[in-house]
Amino acid sequence: MVQKGITVSFTVLWEDTPVAEIHINNGKPQIIKLVPDGVIQPFGGSRQDMMRVYDFLESRCYENGRADLPEILSQANLQDNNPWEWVKVSHGVTWDDFWWIRFEGEDIIWKDVRVR
Repeated sequence: MVQKGITVSFTVLWEDTPVAEIHINNGKPQIIKLVPDGVIQPFGGSRQDMMRVYDFLESRCYENGRADLPEILSQANLQDNNPWEWVKVSHGVTWDDFWWIRFEGEDIIWKDVRVR
């Protein structure tokens, strides 16, 4: 996960709609919801903890135990199924939904990362 002492910021989007800004400073997250709770808000409720952020990042990964996981990780130049490392490669895009992650300083949109 994100190491203590490191500051990280990223935006979670639903297609091209920013739905949340995540700021992690020294292992403590701040989740700023940009749309109300509902279908396109992955951070419903008011909890502000790393487990919540980690669970979301993990939901962006391939599941452990897949027979082809070693091949998938190899193609992504990853050694293990680390959620933080995976979303840096994949922007958290999955086939099943329209959430994805744009990191600070990036100038990309949904059509640049979508898989379908």
